[in-house]
Amino acid sequence: MPERVITAIGLAGGALSGGIDVALVVTDGEARIVRRQSLTFPFERRKRPAEAEAELTRFCADAVKHFLESFAVARDAVALIGFHATEALRPEAEPGEELARATGIDVVYDFATADRQAGGQGEPLEPVYHRALADAAGLARPLAVVEIGDVATVTFIGEDGNLAVFSAGRSASPEAIAEVRQSLPARPLLWLLAGEESRRDPLFEALSRLFPEPVHRAEEMGWSMEHFEAEAYAYLAVRSVKRLPLTFPGTTGAKAPVTGGRLARAPRR
Repeated sequence: MPERVITAIGLAGGALSGGIDVALVVTDGEARIVRRQSLTFPFERRKRPAEAEAELTRFCADAVKHFLESFAVARDAVALIGFHATEALRPEAEPGEELARATGIDVVYDFATADRQAGGQGEPLEPVYHRALADAAGLARPLAVVEIGDVATVTFIGEDGNLAVFSAGRSASPEAIAEVRQSLPARPLLWLLAGEESRRDPLFEALSRLFPEPVHRAEEMGWSMEHFEAEAYAYLAVRSVKRLPLTFPGTTGAKAPVTGGRLARAPRR
């Protein structure tokens, strides 16, 4: 029997990233993924720190409202919001509860705590979405996904679907990424460059010279560059409510695969 698909919105960002990204995804939490509309709403914190959390929550609620209106999507058509803020929120903060009340949609948030309690680092969380997109595109395994942010990481997706993450450090240089290749469990059939940095021609060209395997930009496979993180948190929210693992020993160092996320229920009408 096919797994039930769920329509979810992903919210990611904040003042630190300059905006709130919003993405709509329909998924079963595994390899069935339909990526729909996405937008960015510029956000600049104007309040004092003590008021920042409430301001961010209000802005996110407004962003959801405007997003739904922009694409004529009924609120009742969305079952979940996956919310991830780039801000350092207080441990006692419960932004998901406020967001659920403000939007009338159930919210999954705080994705990392369960992993930390299981001995992991709490991040990265995106590798399971890397695997899902690769599977949805029918890409052969093993393969490697290079994600360049504050730290460059390589997600290795094994032939059996197992995930492992390797850090290339903060330099994000082609040589550092090439060194990671020596540590991978097997030779990838394909390398994908993801994220905004993948558009840098010098990086792409350097890795194409260094690697004997084919190198492609993930954007060529239809992956979003601007709204990838928001999509990922919509996907993670669905996995969370289905109690599917979000992190794995090979991705965060947790002792076993761990599900996570806190579910905030919206008031029922």
